[in-house]
Amino acid sequence: MYVQPQLRPVQHRSKRSQQRRRSQPIVAQKWMPWVVSGSMVIITVVVLFALLGLWTALTMAQDEIPKGVTVAGLPVGGQSAASAASYLQQNLGDLTITATDGDRSWPVALSSLGVIADWNATVAAAQNSAPGSTLQPWYTVDLNQTQTGLMALSDQVNIAAVPGDPPQVGRMIDIPVVLDRLRVDVNGEVADGALDLTMIEVQPPAQEKPVNQYTGETTIHVVERGQELGLIALEYGVSMVDIVQMNDISDPNLLYVGQELIIPAPGLYRPTEAEAPAAPTTVGKAIVVSTDEQRIYAYENGLLVRSHLVSTGLPDTPTVLGDYKVYVKYAATDMSGPDYYLPQVPYTMYFYQGYGIHGTYWHNSFGRPMSHGCVNLPTPEAEWFFNWAEVGTPVRVI
Repeated sequence: MYVQPQLRPVQHRSKRSQQRRRSQPIVAQKWMPWVVSGSMVIITVVVLFALLGLWTALTMAQDEIPKGVTVAGLPVGGQSAASAASYLQQNLGDLTITATDGDRSWPVALSSLGVIADWNATVAAAQNSAPGSTLQPWYTVDLNQTQTGLMALSDQVNIAAVPGDPPQVGRMIDIPVVLDRLRVDVNGEVADGALDLTMIEVQPPAQEKPVNQYTGETTIHVVERGQELGLIALEYGVSMVDIVQMNDISDPNLLYVGQELIIPAPGLYRPTEAEAPAAPTTVGKAIVVSTDEQRIYAYENGLLVRSHLVSTGLPDTPTVLGDYKVYVKYAATDMSGPDYYLPQVPYTMYFYQGYGIHGTYWHNSFGRPMSHGCVNLPTPEAEWFFNWAEVGTPVRVI
């Protein structure tokens, strides 16, 4: 039997319908990557902001000073570095310490001694300290200003040594030693708010030659209110001893307003050939330093051409004795030793190792031992010797 096959009717679709059905899966495939990419960008941005916030928090935590920290009694714990530095500078300003010689004391602005607070270094130390720490400011020092400040302070502190019966023993700041201490450890020296002044005991000089042996001009000075004999001598660049002797002053502390003083010219007294020690040579130039007389002598071809009071080494730091020669000259040079420091010492002539003849701006006590071994001269006299002497000039110290 033949069975007619059943044929399904063919459904004809429009071309537009076929195109729409084919286009639907293509649209889905095209936008899917952009959706995924957009999500990843959003996630990345969120993560970056989170990391940035974490980094900021960590940075602020590291910049913050630990709780309970104080500087010079001021609380800085919990503050940022910038805030703490500004706070300290505003509230502490120019700090004052107490300078003391053991018996007396004087308030002194640190800035006048060239000691300046370093607030950035202070804050850095605070950041690295343990919670609850008590700190003092950190400082820097300008030694040239320190030297100037100590010289000004010495006008108040120093006590003059005066010959007489009985003699008056003096005391003065050992400026080179104090300078060196501040150079080595300025923070340690002023940490407790006090500066201990190293003092030298100054013995009165032996009586000089009689006044009638002085030659040269004199000046009349009228004492004004507040003036002291040591400051008057410093003003004229002469020895206080010469003023005492020329005016027959029994007590230099009893000057009165209106008192007239005869002021000798600097370096007024000149010993005669007979009084001076023998020249080391009769040919050319030579220098003799007498530690007993505290005097320097310049000779040319065996003849005395100039003399002046000096200050040689103290008992613990004596000037070397013997025959030497000037081996180097400096118009100005920094000088230092085991426990002293001096910047820009003028007209220096070294004659043996670190021993030299030079100008002196930090004291006016010539005629007695005052130095750490060198031969101290007033700066104008040192300039004369510096210009007169040559490298190779013999130097005899007796």
